[in-house]
Amino acid sequence: MKRWKMFFAAIAGSEVILTLLLGSLPTRILAQDSTNIQTGRLLLVGGVTAASVALVDIYQRDAWWQGEREPFRFENDWEYALNIDKLGHAYGGYSEAKLARSVLQWTGISERASIFYGTAIGLAYQTYVEIEDGYHKSYGFSPGDEFSDIVGACIPTAQESFPVLKNFSFKFSYYPSNQYLNDLRSQTFRVFIDDYEGSVYWITMDPHFLLGKDLSRIVPDWLGLAAGFGVHNLNDSGTGSRLYFLTLDYNFSRIETRSDFLKALFGAMDFFHFPSPGMAIQDSKLKFGIFYTYHVQLTL
Repeated sequence: MKRWKMFFAAIAGSEVILTLLLGSLPTRILAQDSTNIQTGRLLLVGGVTAASVALVDIYQRDAWWQGEREPFRFENDWEYALNIDKLGHAYGGYSEAKLARSVLQWTGISERASIFYGTAIGLAYQTYVEIEDGYHKSYGFSPGDEFSDIVGACIPTAQESFPVLKNFSFKFSYYPSNQYLNDLRSQTFRVFIDDYEGSVYWITMDPHFLLGKDLSRIVPDWLGLAAGFGVHNLNDSGTGSRLYFLTLDYNFSRIETRSDFLKALFGAMDFFHFPSPGMAIQDSKLKFGIFYTYHVQLTL
């Protein structure tokens, strides 16, 4: 029961944070909401969401929250894992907010209202996780993580307020690192989202808004650019090597189709960055080739 109280408190706190960050925008969004809610779909979404939160919570308790608890405390870890975990928190808030937005629209809630509610849900869940960390002896509530959660979850709402931001998105690519695979072989329990060396986070851009009409016709609608950030050779002290990528990107949702299934599939694919040609700076060397993660690439 305490866990659910914490979760609903996180939802209420998220709405307060959004109001402070966005001023009167939430009020304007809800005032303009003309909903045509389908009750059956809404109940289905509510049930699936509650079950999913419960299952993920059980998994996280086995993965992270075992062991001794202590009074709530803060733990500043800005430099942890060369900041790659902060990008992970931002991506978590962003992807949860986007997914919640799409699901809420499917229930009949208007687009503008679903954007706000989706942001609140994404931020609430990420905040709930941080609060739980705050009671764990090995973690503590990280202000840096929470700041990243807020930034990521608020991106969809910011894109509604400033349409130029719709030309940018946040993506993720992953392939298990050697260390992660070795730990699995030795039956050491690991969670893949903590496999920082196997992860790359990407900020992508649709360049068409910068091109003139003539160039826009030449460049396919689905083609974009991506800047990726990763780490390598991390050690117990949290130091290692940063990785930088600049590649092409694919905006699958820009591909024209009349199939609702393909539209949903392409929308889901746009949460991830796929192998693309470009260049990278790795171990102080400039490389050209096709890149996905540090462990999956084809260099010239």
